[in-house]
Amino acid sequence: MSQRNLLGGTVVFAVVLGLILVGAAVAPYAVQLGGSDSADTQNAAKQAFNADELVATPGPESGEVTMDSNAASKTVLIDVGHGNDVSESDVQPLVDALVANGHEVEYLTREDAQRNFNASLRRADAFVVVNPEQPYTGGQLDGLRSFEDAGGRVALVGDPQSAGTTSILGLVSVSVSSGPTGGDAGLTSDYGVSFGSTSLYNMHDYYLNYENVYATPEGDTALTEGVDEVVFRDAAPLSISADSVSPALVSGGETRVESIRKSGPYTVAAQSETVVAIGDADFLAPESAYEADNEVLVGNLADFLVSGDKESGAPAPATPESGAPGPGGSASGPAPGSAPTQGTTPTSA
Repeated sequence: MSQRNLLGGTVVFAVVLGLILVGAAVAPYAVQLGGSDSADTQNAAKQAFNADELVATPGPESGEVTMDSNAASKTVLIDVGHGNDVSESDVQPLVDALVANGHEVEYLTREDAQRNFNASLRRADAFVVVNPEQPYTGGQLDGLRSFEDAGGRVALVGDPQSAGTTSILGLVSVSVSSGPTGGDAGLTSDYGVSFGSTSLYNMHDYYLNYENVYATPEGDTALTEGVDEVVFRDAAPLSISADSVSPALVSGGETRVESIRKSGPYTVAAQSETVVAIGDADFLAPESAYEADNEVLVGNLADFLVSGDKESGAPAPATPESGAPGPGGSASGPAPGSAPTQGTTPTSA
């Protein structure tokens, strides 16, 4: 072997050996740095995805539904017999408050509505209607008018969707327009209040999203005693056409009607001596009853329902002479599903 080849092999071996030694010396530091980076990355990830830190702060949902009335035990009848878009759980805060204060709550079934409507009302002191999807018959409307004339309390509660199909009590489909108020027919005309068929929204002042509008008291009514501000999740504007009915709650000045985009404060709850009308049903549900001052409003509604003094025996059984068949009275008038009359506009406070 030549000396040149021998030297070349020796040089290569020395270079390889040197690289191995350098790598061995640097390896611990490399491992240490890599481990530190990995640990830091894991800690940063742990902090970024800390479940405790990602929980959203809940809104101001607290309180208790209470009643001030010390009235003797009354019977409150809740209608679920007209295809009402409401379940018993949807009105549970109201029911719990009434029962806790010694009052009785009953539900009007479909069978009772068809066969024993007047008889059911005679047993009751107050009648609550929430989102009916089937119209009331002429005989039923007559019985309800007699019930209210005798001092029975009536609460009409409806969302825009319900108002847009058969309206409250299935009487009038109320369209919202910028024109003059049109004429109504049926019970809502007697009570001087109608429900709008389109929702309100507010892009400037809202709760969680622009469809949840705030409303504040208007005037001095028992319905709003102790209320500073309530939240309506799906509010319908009301139209008032009688001096006996007063606005109770109005939305903010920048509230708009979904169908016409016209802004202004709108009446969303109204009250007369024996009737309350509220353009939102969601505030009664457990998910909404404790937002803002909603629980105060629910308690005031419960007080209203049991504060009347209805005459006994009203409404009287319907008679054949009145156009309805025999006792229980529920039959003449527009057929279920008949087309409602159009008309009226919301009341801008």
